Amino acid sequence: ISACSSDTANYLYKNISVWAKENYNLESARITGAGTNKCTLNIDNQFNNLLIHFSPRSKGRNEKYANEKEIDILIATDCISEGQNLQDCDTLVNYDIHWNPVRIIQRFGRVDRIGSINKDIQLINFWPQIPLDDYINLKNRVEGRMVMVDMTATGEDNVLTNELAD
Repeated sequence: ISACSSDTANYLYKNISVWAKENYNLESARITGAGTNKCTLNIDNQFNNLLIHFSPRSKGRNEKYANEKEIDILIATDCISEGQNLQDCDTLVNYDIHWNPVRIIQRFGRVDRIGSINKDIQLINFWPQIPLDDYINLKNRVEGRMVMVDMTATGEDNVLTNELAD
């Protein structure tokens, strides 16, 4: 699963879905919240149907569809960041880091939920290349805001570093 802009989602789906299917027999889908969703499975590409095929246990997929293949890779924008239970997933990749750490927490919260069958959940962040980050200072700004959020609100683990809150 990845959280990114629609342009990035389109690019990733175009460049990953065929490769993943041909080389590893992995099924992929793209949800952007605008335009037409895509999927390598021959199923209805409606938003909820794709999420059900990606996270069938947490979404309570109907027994009627129990033998259908699942979506292994979901590439999506923040349209799935709030109000979705996707705890069947064990890895979240943030390609486009949002400047607001609360948005990052919401993204991670889709998969790190009560009822997860996963022993470990991975959060992977792709930061801008060093010259670009030197210019926009995104990594330091987001990590600084995350420390403030930890201290003032959640008291939870910092999802951007591997440090535990005291």
